Amino acid sequence: MADFEKDRFGRYVTQGLSPKQFDKVFDTIHQDRQKRRRQKARQLTPAVLKNKNLDEILKLGKKQVGTFFTIDDLKSFERNRKQVRKQYTGTQTGITHAQLVANSRSIDVKRANNNVDDGSGITSAAFKGMRHNVALIDVTASQRSVHKNHRVEIRFETWDEALEDAAGNDVGAQQRIAKKMVKDRVSVNCNCGRYQYWYRYIATAGNFTIAPPKEYVYPKLKNPTLEGVACKHIIHALTRMQGSGWQSRVLMTLRKNAAGEHYGDDPKKTTEYFTDDEIKRLNRNRKSQTNQRAARAEFNRYQARLDALAGKLKATDKQQLTKTRKQLLKARTITQKEQARREAAQRKLEEATAERDALKQQLADTLIMQKQIFIDAQVMAGKTPEQARRAYLEHVKSKLGN
Repeated sequence: MADFEKDRFGRYVTQGLSPKQFDKVFDTIHQDRQKRRRQKARQLTPAVLKNKNLDEILKLGKKQVGTFFTIDDLKSFERNRKQVRKQYTGTQTGITHAQLVANSRSIDVKRANNNVDDGSGITSAAFKGMRHNVALIDVTASQRSVHKNHRVEIRFETWDEALEDAAGNDVGAQQRIAKKMVKDRVSVNCNCGRYQYWYRYIATAGNFTIAPPKEYVYPKLKNPTLEGVACKHIIHALTRMQGSGWQSRVLMTLRKNAAGEHYGDDPKKTTEYFTDDEIKRLNRNRKSQTNQRAARAEFNRYQARLDALAGKLKATDKQQLTKTRKQLLKARTITQKEQARREAAQRKLEEATAERDALKQQLADTLIMQKQIFIDAQVMAGKTPEQARRAYLEHVKSKLGN
């Protein structure tokens, strides 16, 4: 593993690195954090949240207001967790751009737009590369931050579908496909503390964070009410991705992967780190301001369409259920009639068979009696029993011959 330079505070130097070095240093930062996290204690894990053991609760320490956590706090946390899962977790991975912005805290949006005067705003971001369907973005940290850069990752969850649609289409259609993809469902990640301690738990529960890491420990101190969804760096980066310049670069990767004969997710073939000239051209992207009001309006329209569709599906399902019930009832009626018909036919067959067997037995008895009468008459006429039986056979033959 490469050794990266650190400053006098022990932080990795993230400025002036090539796109590949930039990506690698943040992989190293993640590994270091993972090691430190293994030593953590007093975390509000799902087990503690469920058990609500008093001794375990006391181990959690005190809230920011200075008082200890209570069972009521944990019950409130569990309600918040269930609400988040209900709000964001669907049948598919990811969150749309409109939903992410609409549900973000207004202060995070203001900082993403640099509409603050305390030095916590974002001013620039650079599109550094693509790792298969994951965009790698360098967001310059705010003036107030102790860090210099943050890596934001945006994974396009409809990538496979877009790749198939883009292949063989004209340029205009491909651009529309790319535009739709970046607005559609994405999963996100940022290495900043805000995302780590405030939002990764929400994103894990909502199934729109890039893992690893997943976060199952409740943010009891930083975000106990589970408000918001993303940090200013993610909001800023995803907003810039709505610009045509960045979308065109994503489209280039889509086209390249559509023509590739390698595995679709082969990292050696699908990882691209952009050149300095490419990054400079991409930095001309003017799409930098996030309009939360417009995003909320768009998300509300989207939600209304989903609700309308769900209503139609329910109505259709009810109609289909009624139709199916009628068909089943009809089928049962037909089956019952058919069963009755078959049983009646079986009874008639059994009766006819019994009658036939009776007639056959009656005929057999009659023939035996006639045979015996013939033989007895021949014996009385002076023939031996053997001569009488032969005479009977000759009599039968003569009858059959006639």
